[in-house]
Amino acid sequence: MRVPLGAWPVVGCVVLFAVLWICFWWSHRGKRCFYFDPQDFVYYEGGADRELPVAAVTSTFAPHLENYIGVMKLLITVAAASIAFGANQSPRAGVFVAKIVLAFSILYGVVFSGLLQFFYDDYAQDVRAYTRGRYSLIEALGFSSLACFVAGYFVWAFNLG
Repeated sequence: MRVPLGAWPVVGCVVLFAVLWICFWWSHRGKRCFYFDPQDFVYYEGGADRELPVAAVTSTFAPHLENYIGVMKLLITVAAASIAFGANQSPRAGVFVAKIVLAFSILYGVVFSGLLQFFYDDYAQDVRAYTRGRYSLIEALGFSSLACFVAGYFVWAFNLG
């Protein structure tokens, strides 16, 4: 039985996400929850043997949230434009594969952005809501989106000409 060409990049992107999620899950074993806001870490954990910047006492995650969402907006826009406007390029199979990988970059980026905002809102209601599973999911989605974005453009570049 022959596997369709489009199945391999799908499998690769899903495996990438799964491996990243497992790595983040495993590397943070023993941690119950994470803090979005450094001020909460200072308040509840007292710094926990870390040397924190003075700003940690009053800083929040809100500016970082805006930056993360901004980066994902740019990534999603560029990837979507490449998929849409790259249709006139050569009909090589590699360009098709690159478009699938870029589509996964968009998928992971959109889910990352939505869940990050949801988890931060949930965290604002319960400081212990950002658990190890949620942390691992957010990290894996963010890095998967970035990795698929870079891989998609590498595949595309090597299939030009």
